[in-house]
Amino acid sequence: MKIATYILVFVVSFYGLSVSAQEADTLNHIPKETKRVEPIGFDQKTYDQFKNDKAYDYYQGKPESSFFDAIYKFFHDWLRKNFNPNVTLKQVKITLWVIAGIVVIIILLIIYFYKPSLFYINRKKKIGFEVEDEDIHALDFDKLIEESLDSGRFSDAIRWTYLLTLKELHTKELISWDAFKTVIEYTYELKQPNLKQDFKNLSQQFLYYRYGNFDATHDAYSAFSALSNSIIKRL
Repeated sequence: MKIATYILVFVVSFYGLSVSAQEADTLNHIPKETKRVEPIGFDQKTYDQFKNDKAYDYYQGKPESSFFDAIYKFFHDWLRKNFNPNVTLKQVKITLWVIAGIVVIIILLIIYFYKPSLFYINRKKKIGFEVEDEDIHALDFDKLIEESLDSGRFSDAIRWTYLLTLKELHTKELISWDAFKTVIEYTYELKQPNLKQDFKNLSQQFLYYRYGNFDATHDAYSAFSALSNSIIKRL
């Protein structure tokens, strides 16, 4: 039985070697294909086209630093040298942007303090009078106030009453009237201690109803008028 097995393995192996030899002989007789490769000629136009294309410029230098990059680097080097050698550029950038934001907020607060009218918009009701257009010496305030009250325009009545107060202060030479001055400027200009706080409160109420998104009521005008009369009586 073992002998038969050995003979079978020998026959299969011999057959496989025979087939491999035949295939190799067949491949050796296949004619080889030969083809001449023609070199591509030099094209100056194509060369110039690729040369001028930045996408193929592999010799570009380091991009120039921007103005902000220079500022970041300056503070980064300064902080590392004088305070913390481990501070990172990212930390410096974040810190500078926070400082810049604080500065902007401070500037806006200063503008708001001296020019508050820039930040007030009455979206409900636009009052049809502007301080810049008025000559306080040529206005009949009593008539204007009465007409505003009769028609229920209490915000207008507050405005006319405030202008009347400014006129009286100007007449007593406690302020200098100028149509383009702000309410805050008048508040700082008035130096009399017995009037300053009341006038400041009067000015704040005027701004509240003149430029804020609020409509005055009859009670609001009554309180405003009483404060105005109190100031004028003490002049």
